[in-house]
Amino acid sequence: MTLILGRVNRDGVEDFRYTLRTALETTDFWKEKFSGVDTSDMTLEELAALTERVSIEPHDLYRTAEIWPDYIKKPRVFYTVMRTSGTTGRPKRIPYTRDDRIRTGRQLEPWIREYMDKGDRIASFFPPLPSSSGMFAFGGFESINAKTAYYQVPIQYLLDREMLLREFEDIKPTSIFCLTATAYNLGLTLPESIKNDIQTLVVGGETLTPELAKATLELFPNAVIIDNFGSTEDAVTGYRVITRKKSSEFTFTESIVVLKDNGDGYEQYKRIYITKVMREGELTGLPLFNYDIGDLARVEDGKVRNIIRVKDVITLAGAKLHIDQLMEIVYDHPELLDFVVIYHPLSPENPRPKAIIRVAYGDKKPAGIEDEVRELIYEANNPVRYEVEESKQAELEIEAVPLEKLRADLPKRLGKTKRIYIVGKDL
Repeated sequence: MTLILGRVNRDGVEDFRYTLRTALETTDFWKEKFSGVDTSDMTLEELAALTERVSIEPHDLYRTAEIWPDYIKKPRVFYTVMRTSGTTGRPKRIPYTRDDRIRTGRQLEPWIREYMDKGDRIASFFPPLPSSSGMFAFGGFESINAKTAYYQVPIQYLLDREMLLREFEDIKPTSIFCLTATAYNLGLTLPESIKNDIQTLVVGGETLTPELAKATLELFPNAVIIDNFGSTEDAVTGYRVITRKKSSEFTFTESIVVLKDNGDGYEQYKRIYITKVMREGELTGLPLFNYDIGDLARVEDGKVRNIIRVKDVITLAGAKLHIDQLMEIVYDHPELLDFVVIYHPLSPENPRPKAIIRVAYGDKKPAGIEDEVRELIYEANNPVRYEVEESKQAELEIEAVPLEKLRADLPKRLGKTKRIYIVGKDL
């Protein structure tokens, strides 16, 4: 089954065709992908049928000579370049133009106008600009002239309760912008006098389960949650609103989203393909058609009820542990043969997420292999060291076992890859 959601009205289809014409005129990557396809009056259904051929994946983003349009490469417009690692574990650089900022404002505007346009004070724990999440929040609010104040709080304050409280007492925030796990942890840290003033929790970057949403809202008695589904490549593709009484479906305002069966036997879970729609006359930094970011949508009655961000990434209190990195470490090591990950995600019963990386060796266990693998992980992804060793908000264990014991006593429920085994409730 295929679902097409988002900007699918008549104006959206016309803007999609403008986007397609612009991409074909300016971008080598899309000239090749659409070669031989009649694009003159392409419909959204035809685009959805082309996901196997006309699509783009995170690894393609390194091919800047092909995927960046000529108006970026020349350059004909001003743009900033945002750095992201995303699902690949390697830095990618994404151009972001003034039109991207305006487009992001349109993506955010529905929930800003309803929940945050009355003199709100935002305490933002996103990394310093020009991080993608920080640029989206700052640029989007600015572009629609929202009546809010945006306070960039040093992310290091999450490690220092005294500095954190001093900052919050000075700001007196009514809203917090942060990763999903951080919101829950702040609820355990902040005093009631501060939490009672929080009206909006804007979260994203990680899967938000119903159990975690309920527990977070219990810690912030006067707040609603805005759960954003975003990426550096497309900004905030969709959002939903969660209150104590209900959770809305995901809404996609500026993108075309194609949902297809994932082929893994889970009928409720659909693979997400994102098309970034420019409006007539705009030049955004990166045209995207059927972007296969790897995330899954949980669909009920034709509506997106949740988005699963866990594919080849494990979250340890905000730090990302990438399967790609583990593959490189294990398969580049002369004495290691294979690995699995046993993941205990953040939950009300488990306030410290935990990953057990089980590596397999052959005839003889290499001396000191656990410490060696741990150091290689830290070298590849330093934020994991920060969250695990310094802040102690997460746990990381390395187990070395003979190959025949690698898959012994694993949890029954697979994650969304064949390498991650999730302990606890299915997402």
